[in-house]
Order: sequence, then structure tokens, then C-alpha cells
Amino acid sequence: MIVLWACLMVSILCEHTQSLDDARMDQWRQLGINIKRTLRDKKKVKAQQHEGPDLGAKPVKEPVKEPVAIASFFELSMFGNKSPSDFQRYTPDAPSCTEPLDAADVSYTLVSQLSNDRLWMVRYHCERWGDNPISIVVFSDRSSDDIKTQLIREGCYEPGLTVQVVSKSRYDPTGKEYPVNILRNMAISAVKTSHIVYADIDFWPSADLHHILSKDEMKERFAKDAKLATIIPVFQMFRRCKEYKDCQEKNIPVMPKDKDSLINLIKKREASTFDPTNIGGHGSTKYITWRDQSPATFVDLPCIKSNRYEPYLTFRYCSDLPPFQEGFTGYGKNKMTWVMQLRRTGYLFTQLGGAFLTHYPHLDSKARLEWNKKPKQMKSAYDILDADNTDFDLMKFKRARVDALFLDFKEWMDGTVEDDSRTHMCIDSLNDDVRLWVHNVKDEDGDVEEDEADDDGGGLVGNNAQPPHPKSGASTTDRSPSLEMRTSR
Repeated sequence: MIVLWACLMVSILCEHTQSLDDARMDQWRQLGINIKRTLRDKKKVKAQQHEGPDLGAKPVKEPVKEPVAIASFFELSMFGNKSPSDFQRYTPDAPSCTEPLDAADVSYTLVSQLSNDRLWMVRYHCERWGDNPISIVVFSDRSSDDIKTQLIREGCYEPGLTVQVVSKSRYDPTGKEYPVNILRNMAISAVKTSHIVYADIDFWPSADLHHILSKDEMKERFAKDAKLATIIPVFQMFRRCKEYKDCQEKNIPVMPKDKDSLINLIKKREASTFDPTNIGGHGSTKYITWRDQSPATFVDLPCIKSNRYEPYLTFRYCSDLPPFQEGFTGYGKNKMTWVMQLRRTGYLFTQLGGAFLTHYPHLDSKARLEWNKKPKQMKSAYDILDADNTDFDLMKFKRARVDALFLDFKEWMDGTVEDDSRTHMCIDSLNDDVRLWVHNVKDEDGDVEEDEADDDGGGLVGNNAQPPHPKSGASTTDRSPSLEMRTSR
């Protein structure tokens, strides 16, 4: 029938050619061509049904489309934020910091956030933290009930476990803009105890952390000072396999649970202080002092050596607590900005004896890989950008965007948050701003342009500068904690 119809159409075309104008004629010709294509395609289908597919035909590749988030992170904002540069001073809906607290009422919740691929780590936090409160937020498309059921089955304490979830496919399907600070704030908001121990999920607590914090002398000081920020020293264990892979079966049994096992790993050069090449990140922690520090004791920091200091802390959950700034997503400056604000707001930084955290040697996340990207003109992420060689859009790179937001944060904090510092910047603290991409540009004379150092920027910092106290234990050996810890007896 189709063939007869095609012939009929062709005959019609022939009979009416003279009477149709050129445009109309073109339409009919195209109709004839389409009919012929349809007939040819039908013949191919019949042939394939009898003879099989044409193996010589090249498959047509569909263009790969990167998934796109269908919602803004700020839907989840506790503050109604609309943009990354909407910074906040206080934690909403938390108890008042001025409310008297008895030492007997001091209690702790372990707080963390994580992606679904690190959910397996939670059971080890539960094991080490014991039957005590835990609040987590998981970036996952699974339900909170489903995740909580799994964790209880794996040994977590049901009455103390709080699980919230945020949909990955809705907010960050690529995994490159992980909303770390929004998740942190959500996890903190669910706390019912007086105090919080915050640690990212890849930092595992020693098995005695809660026991040490629960000592009377600990609780008494926590009760007296609502702005006490207690540092839990952080270490790292090296991967147990030579290949670049997550060999859990080898790593997990060796993750240290107590101080003696940690020191033994350090002596064997199988562990060290955390990220020792990043002096600013944890260099203010007094690791040498901690080695000989008795459990359940405090050692106050004399000063902080870098704005990039980002320890994990125990602190009171109350309304004056600065929140994690929600605009910092993915990797970079998301925790150090919080510590900067804590310091300026008047938190006193002190170090806990005996207990510790150990970083699990996982592979780099997508967020970290995104942070590592750099312009081809830069051999290293710390190269100084030449003004004559910046004919590219620096803001296409995650690191530059974070640096720009960081400068906005510093300007906001300097103009909004009164400086009530109790732990000051060291007089010889690092000038961290020279590491910023948005500042590392040579001027015409070849010198590096950078902002003048201020009370939060390192260098000589005026009235807020405080040299290390001679009785504080600070020494040149504390500047290279990894070396000293490895060679200590």
C-alpha cells in the first residue's frame, strides 16, 4: 500500500507540475524524498530482523551531559542567606551563652557531616565514642530512617543517634560543590547537650576522648567559660598499601585508639602530626607539649601562628557561637574562617591532654580535585602570577573564587565583628595573604602586590600581637612538630 501511495504521489506531482508555483513544488518534492527514506528504512528493519544487525554500522554517541543541580544550597540556609557573601555572626535558636551552667550538667555530642561514600566510617566513630550522643548529616539520596537503621545494625547507640540527610542529586550531583558548612550547621542545630565535639568524619577519635572530657576538672572549666575552644590534637596515619587505593582491610585495624599505639606508629614512621607540610593549618597546636601532657589537663595556647589554623574543637553550644559561613562550599577555607571568627569573638584556645583524632588515609574527593585545578600558565598552585601572563579568566577556577570570597569575609569581619581576642596572633605569625591567587600578581617592578598585614593577616600585628610567653613551652622545636614527634623516644 505504501508503494502504491508513493507512486500515486509521484503521478500527482507530474500532473500538477505546471500549475504549482516553485515554493509549492519544493514542498511536494521534499514529501517524495521523505517517502523514499521511509521505504528504505522499513526495508533495513526487515533485513535486520532476518539477518541480524549491521555490525559494520558505527553507533551514534549521545553527547554526555554533566548533571546539573536543580536547587540552590541556600534553600537549606538557617539564616535565609541568598548569596555566598551573606555572612552571619551568631547561631540561631541555641541556648543563651549567659545562662549559668553547672559542671554536673556539662555533656557532649559528637558532631559530623559526611557524603554517602564515607558512611562506612560512622560505625568506628560509634565504637570509639561509646553510648553517647552523635549528630550527623549525610549528603545522600537515601532516607534518614534507612541510614539510621543501617548504623544501629552496625552497632551505633540508637537513643543517642541523630541522622539528617540532604539530597545529593538535588543540590550537588557532580560532587564538586559539596555544601560542607551548611551540613555542619545542620548537624550542630540538632544538638541537645551543653557542649559539642566537632570532627569531620575522616578524623577518628581516640577511644578515651569522651572519658577524658567527662572528668570533673574538665567539666568544671567548661562550665565556667562559655567561650572556651578546646583543641583536640590531630594526627595522620599513612596508607598501608603502596598502591593509590583505599585498602580498608589494612588501614582500619591499625587506626590508633590510644596514645601508646599512636606514639608507636609515629616511632615507626607510619604516622605523623597532621599535614606537617602545611605549617599554617595545624602548626599552632603544641604537639611536643602534648606528647608529655597528662590526660584531662589543659594547656592554653600563647598565640596563633597563622590565619589558616583549623583545629578540631570542643566548645559550648550557645547563641554567641559563630556559625560556619555557608558560602564556603567544596574544598578550601571553610573551617579556617570559622576559627578566625571564633578568635576575634573572644574564644580562648586551649589544648586537651591525652585524647586525639587520627585522619583516615582516604583518596582525594571530587571537591579536592576541583580545588587542585589551576591555569596551565602556573606550574604550581603557589606560583606568583605575572601581570603580563594573566590573559585567562582566573574566576573559572575554584581556588580563585574561594580566595575572592575569603577577602569578602575578612572585610565583613573587620567591619562587623568587634575584636575581643583573648588568644592573639603571634608577633611572627605568617602573612597568609601572599598565598592568595587574587593577590599573587607581580607589579611592573616585579614585586609581589599584597595587602598590608592587619590583626588577622599575619606579620607584625600592632596592639594585638603577643609574643610567645616564656613559660608557655613554645620553642623552635614546636615549629616542626612532625620531625620532633618522629624522632622522640
